[in-house]
Amino acid sequence: MKVVFAPEAEADLLAALAFLAKRNPVAAARLAARVLTTVGRLADGEFDGPEQLLASGERVRSWPVPPWRIYYQRQADALLVLRVYHHARRPMVRRSRRRRR
Repeated sequence: MKVVFAPEAEADLLAALAFLAKRNPVAAARLAARVLTTVGRLADGEFDGPEQLLASGERVRSWPVPPWRIYYQRQADALLVLRVYHHARRPMVRRSRRRRR
């Protein structure tokens, strides 16, 4: 299956790698390898993350690559990587609201 990175996902990953490479180039290379390996395995259908609802209302799936999370959608002929998002940032997914009794 073909992998397509949305511009936001590409920008997320490049910014993270550039930031990390200034401090630790080896760690940056490891992160890149972990993310790309995971994306490849997702594209091959080896596993699938839970479905989530973004704040925008869009349904996506995600998979962790700590401290990052890959948000993606499966399409007929491609895996679309929407974001590569750091866990410390504001959550992209809606939190369920429970009423207190």
